[in-house]
Amino acid sequence: MRLDLLAFGPHPDDVEIGAGGILARHAAWGYRCGIVDLTAGEMSSNGTVEERKIEAQKAKEVLGCVIRDCLHLPDAHLEINRESVYKVVSTLRKYRPRVVLAPYYKDDRHPDHSTAGELVRRAVYLSGLKRLPLEGEPFRPGKLYFFLLSVRREPDFIVDISSVYEKKEEAIRAHQSQFYHHRSDRKPTLVNDPFFIRHIKSRDSYLGSLIGSAHGEGLVAHEIPAVSDLVQWSEVE
Repeated sequence: MRLDLLAFGPHPDDVEIGAGGILARHAAWGYRCGIVDLTAGEMSSNGTVEERKIEAQKAKEVLGCVIRDCLHLPDAHLEINRESVYKVVSTLRKYRPRVVLAPYYKDDRHPDHSTAGELVRRAVYLSGLKRLPLEGEPFRPGKLYFFLLSVRREPDFIVDISSVYEKKEEAIRAHQSQFYHHRSDRKPTLVNDPFFIRHIKSRDSYLGSLIGSAHGEGLVAHEIPAVSDLVQWSEVE
């Protein structure tokens, strides 16, 4: 199956936080969208690997994605090495996405977030090399963009996600083990503090305000986009 849009996240729930609205909106338009979790989130303070897998698949259905895979790289120990790069390359050659999303690879407080972005950036380039000793036809996605997690920087552009914001919220709620500690056996963490969800909503509202909409998600461009038709590029919905 060839995908139109494929988002990589270091842990289950990261894609929902940074680009859940983008995926939901493009899926609603009929594009084939997918998510690949680099790890199973096995080092998280709450939730088992099996719980997180079930939650991730539920969030995938909410967003309208057609696939969600896990590469089972080591959580909290993501590294840029041949094994990890080649796993991402194999995924790119399998799904041949037109557009790839990954976490922004600089200045994130979580080392896995930054490493994930750099890992995907390298794999996108290497995937096009025909002499790389891997199965699958060489393939290089047309565009690579980075979404923001714990990074404080202005995006290069913002996608209006107002029409699907309830889907993003529902997808985040699917990850009950991470964002809510209503059960006595859940350990309090940064992300299950109610402030964390409010922070996500505030950020999305702020980004939306910059483009005159209720909610937005920001992306950083890997390369300066080429524009040949200013009229079409500037067309307002």
